[in-house]
Amino acid sequence: MANTRQSNLHSTAITYMARWHLTGDGTPINTATSCLLPVTCKGLPAMLKVTSDPDELRGNHIMTLWGGHGAAAVMEHDHSALLLERAVNGRTLADIVYAGADDDATRHLSNTAKNLHALSRSHWKGLRPLESWFSALLTPACDRPDWLKNCALQAQNLLSTPQEQIALHGDLHHGNILDFGARGWLAIDPKGLLGERTADFAASFLNPDLADPKRPYATVPHRFENRVRLVSSYTGLAPVRLLHWIQAWSGLSAVWFMETGLAPNTQRAVAHLAGEALR
Repeated sequence: MANTRQSNLHSTAITYMARWHLTGDGTPINTATSCLLPVTCKGLPAMLKVTSDPDELRGNHIMTLWGGHGAAAVMEHDHSALLLERAVNGRTLADIVYAGADDDATRHLSNTAKNLHALSRSHWKGLRPLESWFSALLTPACDRPDWLKNCALQAQNLLSTPQEQIALHGDLHHGNILDFGARGWLAIDPKGLLGERTADFAASFLNPDLADPKRPYATVPHRFENRVRLVSSYTGLAPVRLLHWIQAWSGLSAVWFMETGLAPNTQRAVAHLAGEALR
């Protein structure tokens, strides 16, 4: 099934390459939901993304609404295809973290979020509510460990007392914010959610460890505490509310990991750190 899906996506990508007069400029990248092709468009580096996944399609749509403000600029867009400006140096905020400048990475992430969160209310139609996004965590399961049940409880409490509703990126972490040179640090790969502004910062507290658990950073206590302090300072968010959202998001990510047979070690550690800070 996966091979058939990827084959279909690749065939669709070839169609769009011809339609938009694109030239291949690298090896295709296949993900669980999409086919990505580095290309050039009129001599400029670009990335062609083709998908049939509903979350990715919604993300493509919100990329067009941002208009390159805080996110990579959209050069072409159709129902299943998106052509973006491409970051050519390959740097993400994770590289800044590993270079020993986590404070700078946190500042760049906060500034990027500020630009994304300025999207007008008139563009909220079609976004996925956070209540729906959290369904996997909120579905009762008696065999879950206590820490995960606590994360679900936090999510229920937060979602029942909504604050500052805006359009959210939905997966705003270090690997999804790239260095676009003179254009600065810009986001890619949104999910297009609707919900509380604070929630959009929670995923960053699990990263870059989720991508590389052998190089722990987010799970180091003093670094976690410093991130909470800086994000709250840069964004004006209430630290306690932020910590509760970190717990909730850690639980959601953990459930997704467990569904694919992976151990949610990072998520459990970050949820614990948030809980300790709340005490």
